Amino acid sequence: MTFGTLLATIQDYKGAGVPHLEPLTTLLNDAFGDWLTSQGVSHLMMLGDNTVCLNVRGELKQTTFVKGIRTYSRFLVISLDQVDDNPEAIADALKCYTSEGDGAYVWVIPDGYMAALTPAEQEWEQHGGGYFSHESICISNTADIDTRCLLEVLYEDITLENVSCEFDVPAHRSVHYRLDKLKDANGEPLIAKDAPVSYKITSRDARVVVQGSRILTSGENSAFASFGTVMAWSPQ
Repeated sequence: MTFGTLLATIQDYKGAGVPHLEPLTTLLNDAFGDWLTSQGVSHLMMLGDNTVCLNVRGELKQTTFVKGIRTYSRFLVISLDQVDDNPEAIADALKCYTSEGDGAYVWVIPDGYMAALTPAEQEWEQHGGGYFSHESICISNTADIDTRCLLEVLYEDITLENVSCEFDVPAHRSVHYRLDKLKDANGEPLIAKDAPVSYKITSRDARVVVQGSRILTSGENSAFASFGTVMAWSPQ
């Protein structure tokens, strides 16, 4: 898929007699929406017979002077008759915008539960043996900007007070947290064991991708283990 294909399709629709801008806009977003998203474009809109607007998922970081293309804070306007001989100039213009990353701003892992270690497992862990029951979350930030994430722990037991913590995820990096290792202000475990929970992760500045994992073990030196990995759910 290329911007040349997009421009050719616009001409094909118009040649087939699509008379109005609104249905033409709908047809183009249906046909190219997923690909446009991969290019950092959230929506396409026909403004006139030879003018199209692309909403960009990112801030303009530098201005560019390309024939037939006008760049603005979060969108650009293209004069089709002026870029018809050089459609890939659109791709060059999009490079002038920051990427706000893949994924979403809000993620939820509904099923969380960390089993408490048995006294024997606690002793084995102190001596460095085995790999013990825990959960973890992984956050990938593919954006051009750093972001700060809020982790909220939502208990099922109403006698337990919900807790939260914040952490940074640099641009084009990932972070991985063992949830059993998180501490509160007093140095105690942040998240209670043997308590059903849900986790909500909210990214402040960029879209991120979140994954949750769980390992359950038993037996000396973790002789028996089960692993579970699940993508978080996003309402966006």
